[in-house]
Amino acid sequence: MDKITFEPMIPIWLMVIICIGLLAIKRKGIIPYVRQCLIVLLLFAINLRPMYVSDEVKVMRQKLNCYCIIVIDDTLSMMAEDYNGSEPRMTGVKADVEYITEKMVGAKFCLIDFNNDVNLIAPFTDDTAYIKSAVNSIYPLADYHATGTNINVSKKLLGQMIDNATILGDGHVVVFFITDGENTDKNKLDSFADIADGIEGGAVMGYGTDKGGQMHYYDELYDEVVLVEDKRSYPYEPAISYIDEDNLEQLADDMGLTYVHMYESEDIDPVLDDVIGLLDAEEEETTKYGYADVYFWFVYPLAALVAYEFISVKRRA
Repeated sequence: MDKITFEPMIPIWLMVIICIGLLAIKRKGIIPYVRQCLIVLLLFAINLRPMYVSDEVKVMRQKLNCYCIIVIDDTLSMMAEDYNGSEPRMTGVKADVEYITEKMVGAKFCLIDFNNDVNLIAPFTDDTAYIKSAVNSIYPLADYHATGTNINVSKKLLGQMIDNATILGDGHVVVFFITDGENTDKNKLDSFADIADGIEGGAVMGYGTDKGGQMHYYDELYDEVVLVEDKRSYPYEPAISYIDEDNLEQLADDMGLTYVHMYESEDIDPVLDDVIGLLDAEEEETTKYGYADVYFWFVYPLAALVAYEFISVKRRA
C-alpha cells in the first residue's frame, strides 16, 4: 500500500451537514446512541471512497483475435491544412487512429510510420493507451531534413509485420494504411500486391483534397512556425500538397482493402463493422496498475449495525 487517496461521491461539506443532521436525531440510551454514531461515521467513511495504489487492480477486459497493423504517412505533406476545412491532415489522422483503437479494444495493434525512412513505432500490443501516446508523439521532419514522400519505403516492413502476424496464426490480420497518396520524390508507386497474402480486412484511408493545402510546421531549431515553400523556382511560393487518389486506389486494390476518403472518424465505421464481424471476442480477468477501492471494508460493519438496528426495532414492536 503505497498511497491512499480519496474520491468523495458527495462533496465533503454536504456530507458533513448530512451527518450532523443524523447525529442531531439523538437516540435514547448511551449504547443505542453509540451505535448511531458508528453508523454515521461509517457512512462518512464510505462516502470518502478511499483508494490505494496497487499494481494488482483486477479488471475484466475484452480480447479480440485480431492483429491490426496501422501504417501512418509522417511526411510534411500530412501537415497540409485541408482536413475538415483548414486543419492539418495529421490532426485528423491522430483522431481517427484513436477512434479505431477505441472501437477495437482487445486487438493487438502494431504501429508503423514512414517519412525519409520507415519506423516500427510499436510492435504488436493490446495497450491502446500506449498506441495513443505513440501516435500523438508523431510529428513530421523539418523541411530541411525531409527528402520528399516515397510510400514505397513502407512496403518491406509492412510485409514483414503481415508475415509475423500470419505465422502466429491465432488471429485475423487487418491493415489500416493512412496517407494522402502523394509521392513527391518522383518515384512511381510500387505494387503492394506481393505482400497482400494474409490480409483479411482494413482500409486505405486517404487525406486531403484536390484543391490542396499549404503546410506549416514547428521548427524546434529556430523555435518558430515555418511555412513550407516550393523552392523549385524563385521567388519562392508556398508549397501546396494535393491528395493523389490514383495512388490511394492502387494501394487499396493491391492489398484487397477498401479505399475511404476521410472527412471524419465515422467514415471508417463500415470497414470497422466488417472487421469486427470477422472476430471472436472473449472476456478475461487481468491485473493492472491503478487505484483499488477499499470503501467496501466499511460496508460490512455498516450492514451488520443496520441489521442489528432493524432486528431491535422489530423486537420492540
